[in-house]
Amino acid sequence: MRARMQRFQEALRERGLKSTSQRDDIAQVFFTAEAHLSVEDLYAAVRRVNPRVGYATVYRTLKLLKDVGLAT
Repeated sequence: MRARMQRFQEALRERGLKSTSQRDDIAQVFFTAEAHLSVEDLYAAVRRVNPRVGYATVYRTLKLLKDVGLAT
């Protein structure tokens, strides 16, 4: 997971995006999931960690993860 988090942080920097606690929480939950998660499942799991995370942030973060090859 650590290597994937580092790659995620690099991708944020490359795109001029800030590393936020919400993005980090989403990535950590995604990377530690033991099974496929739907967006709704990921959203619910992240909300247990950080109730301030919005649905749109989950979608945007998943798109970034897909764009950099960390999600399919």
